[in-house]
Amino acid sequence: MLKSKVVGVLNSNMNQLLLNTTSKEELEKIILLNVEGLIEGINENLITIEESEKILFSPYIMELVDSTGISKEVLEVIHLGTELEDVESLIPEELSQSLIEIKEKV
Repeated sequence: MLKSKVVGVLNSNMNQLLLNTTSKEELEKIILLNVEGLIEGINENLITIEESEKILFSPYIMELVDSTGISKEVLEVIHLGTELEDVESLIPEELSQSLIEIKEKV
């Protein structure tokens, strides 16, 4: 039985998120459900891209998640999320398509 732990800093107050799972597949499901919720939140203007970066879409979180041995496909989904701020600032007309692309990969 695999015991995975992912600890990620959520904000500047140093709150932490601790995920305990019994399998890599379970961890991947939890991450992908969070990705789907973040994308929906951005689409519905419930959260900002900056807030989503504090939760999951950051290089730091990618590194933490990668250390658990999850699939490259799940890492790619997180990586696409890290690019949303650049898309929003450089080519805002492509933001909706980027969000759709991430959702389709989930």
